[in-house]
Amino acid sequence: MEPQKKKNPWKLVNSIILLLHIVFPVWIMPLICTSGISGKLLPVTVILVLLPGVCSMLVKKYNKGGKLLIAARVLAVFALCLFYAPLLMISGFTRNQLLYPVKRAVYIHGVYGDNGAYYAQLLPETLPEACSDYSFRTQGSFPAQDYHPSSFLTFYTDTATLEAYARFYAQLDCQRLVYNPEAEDGDQDNHHMEWFCGQMKLDQTLTEHMVLYWFDGRYPKGILLDEETGLVAVLT
Repeated sequence: MEPQKKKNPWKLVNSIILLLHIVFPVWIMPLICTSGISGKLLPVTVILVLLPGVCSMLVKKYNKGGKLLIAARVLAVFALCLFYAPLLMISGFTRNQLLYPVKRAVYIHGVYGDNGAYYAQLLPETLPEACSDYSFRTQGSFPAQDYHPSSFLTFYTDTATLEAYARFYAQLDCQRLVYNPEAEDGDQDNHHMEWFCGQMKLDQTLTEHMVLYWFDGRYPKGILLDEETGLVAVLT
């Protein structure tokens, strides 16, 4: 009886990788959604994924270099994980405060690339120490007409932080809108605030304590501050 050959787990890994990247080209999604980062990672990923094949041929030819082959396989897996990480970050981790700086960076640089500086000034660089009920939803790029990859940031904070945000956003080129409960139907300022809350899916009644810093344009953006509840809501 011939000795049974040991199963090589790497053959299964290779089969899965080939299936996902040739039969089902899942690698296209990161390039579409986070092209600013994934596009730069793609050449490195391709090289590192092909490297185990080259090392395997060298091992078979010279019958040595097994450790180099293992290292090449580990690098290939690491490269694939790194390549898909921006896509996972942009679509998940909505309530993980620790990952906010990473998720923000992926949204700014991965989705908007060279135009990211504009969005960087709207989203706080870091979260304040006083931060509760945090949520940060982000959208990736998509080749469709009239589509705008937005971000939706909400949390509650203290008065000092609200005042600091108010001073900062007041310096930007935007309109400062205050809700007027006595205004007539069709009031433009109230309409903008209602539209903003609808986009942000805020289950909150509009009051005169709310201030909206409104950036008008084809794709309106805004920052809502509520001094009564401590709400901070940012739509980009």
